[in-house]
Amino acid sequence: MYINFLFSLSFSEIFFLIIPFIICLWDIGKNYKDKNWINFFKPTTFFGMLIIFYCLIGPILSSALEDGSIYYRGVNHREFYESGLLAAFLTYLSFQFGFHFKNNFKIKKFGINQLKGFRLETKDYLFIHKWGERIILFTLFIQFINYGSTFISRILSTNDSFTYASGFSGFAASWFSATINFLIFGILLLFICLLNGIKERTKFIFYLAITVGLYLNLGFRYRLLLLFLPIILIYFFYKKIKPSISILLSLVLSSMFLFGFIQISREYGTGLNVEKYQNEISLYSNPDRSILEYVLKSAFFDSNVFYTSAAIIYKTPQEYNYVGLTPIINAITVPIPRVLWKEKPSGQYLKKVYKLIYEGYLWEVGAANLGFAEYYLSGGWIALIITNFFIGLFFKKIWYAFLFNFNDPIAQVRYGLTLSFLYILFTRGYLLQLLFIYFSIFIPFHFFSNIWNKRYR
Repeated sequence: MYINFLFSLSFSEIFFLIIPFIICLWDIGKNYKDKNWINFFKPTTFFGMLIIFYCLIGPILSSALEDGSIYYRGVNHREFYESGLLAAFLTYLSFQFGFHFKNNFKIKKFGINQLKGFRLETKDYLFIHKWGERIILFTLFIQFINYGSTFISRILSTNDSFTYASGFSGFAASWFSATINFLIFGILLLFICLLNGIKERTKFIFYLAITVGLYLNLGFRYRLLLLFLPIILIYFFYKKIKPSISILLSLVLSSMFLFGFIQISREYGTGLNVEKYQNEISLYSNPDRSILEYVLKSAFFDSNVFYTSAAIIYKTPQEYNYVGLTPIINAITVPIPRVLWKEKPSGQYLKKVYKLIYEGYLWEVGAANLGFAEYYLSGGWIALIITNFFIGLFFKKIWYAFLFNFNDPIAQVRYGLTLSFLYILFTRGYLLQLLFIYFSIFIPFHFFSNIWNKRYR
């Protein structure tokens, strides 16, 4: 089926599909074969994987048809396809240019690196463990205040009859709910202590189980990735090795099956629904296709955001004008109460373009786009290229800071968190949402890193 779709492509579509695929694979392979094991964990490796999954392979496996059409949300996206491929290609190239741009960063010494020849002892890891547990307990307390008795249901229940009413409303409710992301940093602190001899395995498993239960029942896959990707990275940093091909494939496939299960069974606002999963599987029952194939294909469903992104680029500015600085203004003004500023900007600029693409009744609800689509929507190809160039430059600095302070465990946590955040930055093109997620993840890190730095001054 997919071969027939590929044969339906024009020369230019094939070019913008095959060439980026080859370049991404070449860079990933080069990083993997590098004699220095740590170079496999460069940001360019992960960025190439995101391009392949979300722009090149995933969209075809998810929605491409034999006749060359691409139906998503009731709309044939085939005429937009080439625009999306071109945008993905330019995104990758500009990120690479930014990452390899010659610039001498001033990298500061972090934590234990401020003391020459200092090595951490058990008391130092106990200090980290104590703060990790404090952050977790504080987060659980805030969530309990926000949701009351229904908070327990968020951990244990997969029944969609539950509704979770917050004790707050508006901006306050959003921030209180977002503190659930604090658990990620707390778990990472416990994990790195576990690796370094702190014998608190039971506590770690208990808090990890609570966190996974919460994230599964919320139904948002990004939290699971932001939790487990840094854990995997920190493990390999501790071992000072890169994963073997077999382990790498096992991690990828297990992640795909988990995300496929979540995609089939999740209900927004109520979490996972096992009954929904069973109904979907029974409807799919086909002797010619296995259930595993259906689950695996469902894992690629999120890559359909590529088609929405391609449509935004295709229709701008011919049918929808550039929005300029609107995303930035919308993001920085969100803390201002609407009571004080009735004309405060909102995120209508994206909703309007979604409605232009998906004209059917409520077809635009729940639509999303990749990051580069919002950059293009703001200022065309120039904005897309410049923004991705500076993102590449930013991650180059993060990479150098990580290498410079590698022996500090908190520096390893920081790099793991930042690299995993690249997933959000790439896949969700809504600046307000990006800032919200960033602060909810990194507030506890910045708080603790200040305490950690002062400890070694």
